[in-house]
Amino acid sequence: MPKLLIDNQPLSYEELQEFYKHFDDMAVSLDDELFDAINASAEEVNRVLAADKVVYGINTGFGMLASKKIPSEDLRTLQKSLVLSHATGVADELSHAEVALVILLKVQSLTRGYSGIRLLVIERLIAFINHGIYPCIPSKGSVGASGDLAPLA
Repeated sequence: MPKLLIDNQPLSYEELQEFYKHFDDMAVSLDDELFDAINASAEEVNRVLAADKVVYGINTGFGMLASKKIPSEDLRTLQKSLVLSHATGVADELSHAEVALVILLKVQSLTRGYSGIRLLVIERLIAFINHGIYPCIPSKGSVGASGDLAPLA
């Protein structure tokens, strides 16, 4: 089985093409050297929350509510509501190859250690690829869709 290692280098166009062609027969894995940056970023989010600092996107509202601090007991609801409010799309669904590529590219960006995401979540996304588990992603999102938020919801 061909393998694709996600490391600290950008994936090349050729690697992405190869993955797209053989997504259902390619094992994706993470280089252990990425773990420190990912874990440090996630720990920083935990420090922010523990110190009760106000940080946009973590414990504030969004848009016009960006200056409104959300109580810690409501943070899970805030994050879930954010995803649900953008989880819309129309038209035909992307193919499994396209969805696998979307997930792979998201994994690539998350491994840089700037997002605050936990390593467990990245590993779960890789497991989805490796086990052929693909969400249904409509080919067209709403006008209000924010980047890749709606397609990955």
